[in-house]
Amino acid sequence: MKIGKRVKIVAIVVVCVLFDIVLHLVTNAYSTMPENPNYSMVAELLGTEITVSLWALLSFSGAAYIYCRIRNVIPGEGVKKGVRYGSAIALIWLFAMLEGVSLFGNPIINEFVVGLSDAIPVFLMAILLSLLSAEKGENVAVKPFPLRQKVAAVSIFTGIFLIGRYAAYFTGVIQSGYQISPFYTFFWTLLMGACIGVVCILLGNIGNTLSLGRRAAKFGFLIFGVNWATFLLFMPLLFSGYLIDVLSRIIIDTLLVTIGYYLTFGPGVGLKLNGTRS
Repeated sequence: MKIGKRVKIVAIVVVCVLFDIVLHLVTNAYSTMPENPNYSMVAELLGTEITVSLWALLSFSGAAYIYCRIRNVIPGEGVKKGVRYGSAIALIWLFAMLEGVSLFGNPIINEFVVGLSDAIPVFLMAILLSLLSAEKGENVAVKPFPLRQKVAAVSIFTGIFLIGRYAAYFTGVIQSGYQISPFYTFFWTLLMGACIGVVCILLGNIGNTLSLGRRAAKFGFLIFGVNWATFLLFMPLLFSGYLIDVLSRIIIDTLLVTIGYYLTFGPGVGLKLNGTRS
């Protein structure tokens, strides 16, 4: 990649991070910050504003890095790639934010508005990145998944995520609100699994030259894992006492998504690569 293009990518990331910060300032009335927070050592040392800004830079840089890594295998061409990738990451981040309703008892409208304040800038970033000059080997002619395959993908990811998450809830491996807010916890977990299935459809059956295991690892650990991890790291970066829980979530969810992808495109399911993508 040429230096000029790298500079443009960095500039896009910085601009979108600034836009993210501005949106959070504008929507400050919907903030979900606790009244008497127990800040982390990092936040105590650097201050909350700098810590939050560093987190935003980390999460947006991670999303931009993944886009640059997988751009050539995202279905479509030009801005269509950005729309697909931006929609996928925006959905992941927005739904991640909505878990705070059951975890912390925050109003859903607050979590939704704060989530949108991150989702909109990352969607914009993907669009801007897609406007940069194309690399050789990008997919142009891409056939969509048939409806049957889309339904199967969403169903499998939903089932795997639901089962895996509830196993973690019941065993106490991760914090959850299934006892205090059982309905919302179930509803969120169900929709989060479906959301990941939609992300899989948006980004296509990646890496047609790779084995199924490597494709599953690429989707689970690279595409989902990096974007999930950088977003969730907000809590332990800013507050004390969340590190173990967040790391457990990242590991469990990444493994569940990897398994879900493997089963979605594995033998017997019928979603093997045959030259079609979503």
